Amino acid sequence: MSGLTVQQVWRYPVKSMAGERLDGCDITVDGLLGDRWWAVRDEERGCIADARRLPALLDVRALYVRPPETGRPAPAVELRLSGGRSVSSDDADVHGALTEHLGRKTSLWPRLPAERQEHYARVWPEDAERYLVELFGVKDVTEVPDLSGLPPDIVQYQTIPGTYFDAYPLHLITSGALEALERAVPAQADVRRFRPNLVLDGPADPGWVGRSVRVGSAVLRVETTCPRCVMISLPQQGLPTARELLRTVHREFGHDVGFYASVERPGRVSAGDRLDVV
Repeated sequence: MSGLTVQQVWRYPVKSMAGERLDGCDITVDGLLGDRWWAVRDEERGCIADARRLPALLDVRALYVRPPETGRPAPAVELRLSGGRSVSSDDADVHGALTEHLGRKTSLWPRLPAERQEHYARVWPEDAERYLVELFGVKDVTEVPDLSGLPPDIVQYQTIPGTYFDAYPLHLITSGALEALERAVPAQADVRRFRPNLVLDGPADPGWVGRSVRVGSAVLRVETTCPRCVMISLPQQGLPTARELLRTVHREFGHDVGFYASVERPGRVSAGDRLDVV
């Protein structure tokens, strides 16, 4: 991994909504400053929602009305919905606007303390095996990716309590992986489908797992590879459905594209920064 550079920096103010590309951003113990500080709650299911169940989330652009600050509550976000309509998280009708847009009763929430475990609790369907098969777009449960590298909390919680992260606070992907996918499935491997925080200019190496790396002034620990689900195949932001992309990831890439990482030392990262093994 030594010698790679940061090609792109991405932040997602609201979980499952469209991201924003930045020139640089502070990295805190909870990932990029302001990343996934808000989430939509599915009031019918009684849990935090994501685009796997509500794909229309992917077409909503979320922008902070002022920059987020370390140690401060999440600033308000402006949500740009389809048809040119915008609504702020401070507006009284924000929940109604989201419900109308998504076709399902929903509400918008900032992060709550980890002690509010009921807010983060996972709601499993009656047929859990079928859910996993559909989630990963495979034929049967024997083809579900190996999830042993993910935190055990994911069984009990929709997101890690105190955050709106599915597993770990940072997601890294390499240009080499994206280029390999583009060769395998032309015109489908758009970076927006994979929702990374950092795009690294160079090839990927599974040997990075378990290593600490310095990027900018921060130090990260690469925890595990990232198993991909149906989310990368969903239509979004002008991109069409890409079912063959997910099939190719499962068949030719062993289910995984990208890496999850945690933060060992906060700092700042910018496009152009080097990334080196510590």
